[in-house]
Amino acid sequence: MWQSTLFGYALATVPVFIVLGVVAQLARSRVARRAMELVLLSGVAAFALALGTLADDAVQWVLVSMLALLFVVGLVMHVRSYSRSS
Repeated sequence: MWQSTLFGYALATVPVFIVLGVVAQLARSRVARRAMELVLLSGVAAFALALGTLADDAVQWVLVSMLALLFVVGLVMHVRSYSRSS
């Protein structure tokens, strides 16, 4: 059940990411750019978790683990960028 919810969230992040990207580009808004990055990272992580729970193959689990690690590292770098830009 929750796998389909994660997959739905991952699909819903695509148009949100595009709209935020357009707003960030047109308005040169730093807040919109940061929000776009967060939406992208969370969408990729949700998609990876949704696929990973459906997979029984060990190689796919390694891929999902690497994507989750990439999400955490990207999130940490994103949060740190707030303190550097102030």
